[in-house]
Amino acid sequence: MRWSSFAILTASAIVLQTSATPLIQIQSVRPDLMLVLAVHYALWGPWPDAAIAAWIIGLATDLQSNDRIGVHALCFGLAAWGIMRIRQVVFRDHAITQVLITLAFTAAVHALVGLYRLWGTTVSEGGIVWPALMTGVYTAVCAPYLYWLLIRLSRWTGLRPTRGLLASQ
Repeated sequence: MRWSSFAILTASAIVLQTSATPLIQIQSVRPDLMLVLAVHYALWGPWPDAAIAAWIIGLATDLQSNDRIGVHALCFGLAAWGIMRIRQVVFRDHAITQVLITLAFTAAVHALVGLYRLWGTTVSEGGIVWPALMTGVYTAVCAPYLYWLLIRLSRWTGLRPTRGLLASQ
């Protein structure tokens, strides 16, 4: 894993998250590009580098949001840990796997962040669950295209998808 390319990808994702996703939002629901990048590193990165990368991406998300620092970092780190626990038993290079993992972990992260934001206030479950689920669905719909691009950049990032390893053997 190359940390210099990771820093460039993270900075690019922050710029796209803050400038491009508001243009494609649907009723205040926008894709979470930062989480897609964290999931990609958790799927393909070596331990512990992938967990550190996901935590840093979460910290960068915290810095560009209005939340307290550490909420997204903790959630992204937990998501990376969960993904790294299951990545050996799934076909990581299959688009359906990537979409389902992105959907599940985006919804979970946004639900946890929503619970944290609403801690101490009374709100119905729909106030947390539906926005988290819709963000997860929108992110999962955009994910295959972003993963395709990130896999094409694997030589530059230092992450080696299994398809490339099997082809070279």
